[in-house]
Amino acid sequence: MTKQMNLRLDEDLIKEFEELAENENLDRSSLIKKILIEGLQKERFNFAIKKYVLKEISIEKAAEIAKISLHEFISKMSQLGIPSNLSLEDFKKIM
Repeated sequence: MTKQMNLRLDEDLIKEFEELAENENLDRSSLIKKILIEGLQKERFNFAIKKYVLKEISIEKAAEIAKISLHEFISKMSQLGIPSNLSLEDFKKIM
C-alpha cells in the first residue's frame, strides 16, 4: 500500500530534482523515491554505527537496525576503518 506525502521544498531544490531526473531519464517522483530510499538506508546504517561505537547496542542489534546481515555490517565497518568491539570468542560465535 502506498500513501501520499506532501513536502514543502524551496524552488531551487525542486529545480535540482527536475534537472537530475531529466539527466537520469526518470520522472521527478521516481527520482525522489529513489533518493529517499537510499537516504533512509544510509541514515539507518549511520545510526546503527553510532550506537555500536558508543557501545550502546550489540553488533547484532546494529545490523538489525541497519537492516543488513551481520556479515555485511561487519564488512562495511571494516571498509570504513571502524574497529569492532568483538572479542575473539564473539567473533568465533558469529562465524
